[in-house]
Amino acid sequence: MRIEPAMKRRRWLVGMLGVVAASTIGYAGWRTFRPGDQAVCYACKRPIHEHSKTVAFADARSRLFCCPACALSQQEQSGEPVIITRLTSFLSGEPLAPENAFVVRGSDVNMCIRDRGLIGADKRPAPLRFDRCSPSLYAFANPSEASQFARQHGGQVMLFREAAETFSK
Repeated sequence: MRIEPAMKRRRWLVGMLGVVAASTIGYAGWRTFRPGDQAVCYACKRPIHEHSKTVAFADARSRLFCCPACALSQQEQSGEPVIITRLTSFLSGEPLAPENAFVVRGSDVNMCIRDRGLIGADKRPAPLRFDRCSPSLYAFANPSEASQFARQHGGQVMLFREAAETFSK
């Protein structure tokens, strides 16, 4: 039995349409159910919150950090300079120049802390001795915003440059 060339082309075309249809359905499913594209911190790999995002120059590139404390911890731990180029206002989510920013250091708010405690070998909660995002450090556009936040959540109000100079002390 001999298959006509027109019939071969038709079978090939139907087969290709099937492959295209299956690929399209597969791609649509993958786009629907894939993990989110949430940005993560360069140093600690935690999600970056829009109200604490920090941009810094580290390892010869511009990097995103989850918070100013994490960026300053990176400098402390790596021994390499980390130059913070942009902070984010905790209240508005707007970008702030570091030289004009005020911060609250050590408040009871820390969006970076993990929600699950560590468990020791004895199956009891282990005390947290170090977290690179502690003490918390959140930026504000002016001193009145920072002071109001500190009244509600504790912490010390200071200029960002002061906080950066004394972070590890």
